[in-house]
Amino acid sequence: MHLNRIDLNLLVALDALLTDQNVTRAAERIHISQPAMSGALQRLRTQLNDALLEPAGYHRMTLTPRARRIAAEVKELVHRIQSTLTPQPDFEPSNAALDIQVAMSSYCAQVIGTRLIAEMRHKAPKIRCRIYEQTENSLAGVTHGDLDFCLTVAQRSVMDPSNQFLQLRAQAVFADRFVIVADADNEEVKRSLTIDKYRLLPSIEVRFYGDVLSVVERALLSFGQSSNNVAIVSSFYLALAAVSRTSMVTIVPALLAQAVGEALNLKWYEPQFKLPELHEALLWHERNDAEPSHVWFREQVGLAAAKMNYDIVHTGTKREGALNTAP
Repeated sequence: MHLNRIDLNLLVALDALLTDQNVTRAAERIHISQPAMSGALQRLRTQLNDALLEPAGYHRMTLTPRARRIAAEVKELVHRIQSTLTPQPDFEPSNAALDIQVAMSSYCAQVIGTRLIAEMRHKAPKIRCRIYEQTENSLAGVTHGDLDFCLTVAQRSVMDPSNQFLQLRAQAVFADRFVIVADADNEEVKRSLTIDKYRLLPSIEVRFYGDVLSVVERALLSFGQSSNNVAIVSSFYLALAAVSRTSMVTIVPALLAQAVGEALNLKWYEPQFKLPELHEALLWHERNDAEPSHVWFREQVGLAAAKMNYDIVHTGTKREGALNTAP
């Protein structure tokens, strides 16, 4: 293929097709009609001498081996061309007008997301932080450019090893530990619990994205026996709400228990069995390492985390089952 025959519009179409693996969705992504995208696919097949997309069952397509090999390079090339040819004014937070899109769990939104919004509102009133609920596709969204950031557990790459190949950078944000939570009037929980005592009590289990085990459940399974789970919910906050005014218990991050526990009439204790710490990290694609607005946002996340830690140390609520209660 000669360079003087390459149509940049076809390169954009190729990126969309390799990302969505679907002609209709690819057309919607770059705002052209489906017939126009079908025509672009035919021209790409001719120029690259490869089918690129092949049928894979009922109304499904899959990438050919060559398409899989070039997908990441094509996406990076498109981003580099766009950043080179698009005028980039000097970034000044106080008057910059843009959206920064970040995915995070409801837990992260509760303990740090609200602080981050307030921090940004004060310094950059025209920058809009768009927080999306984290899903199983959030990291892929960062890679594809649909999201700018994802704030998620640092163990994510361990829980899903395929994530380590997405060319992502990470910045540690904050750490948390897990506590056992019960209703404040639950007479069965008056102090910290052993693993054997916890297993006897009706508990709420948290699983993400349908059926992905949490860090807690993985740890409990490593002890050799299952818990007495009577319900499974999709977030830590739902687990707390379910425990409130009942005889059930759950295990959630301590910072969330402190943030909402009093309002839900809850108490919490450090467990007498070892659970891993929860480490939250901010992830972004390496292509945006030096992008000014991204660098600035990463700094704001760090500042919000520092203020959060300061508030916990100096103004944390003290009550029965507080975070520093000894077993």
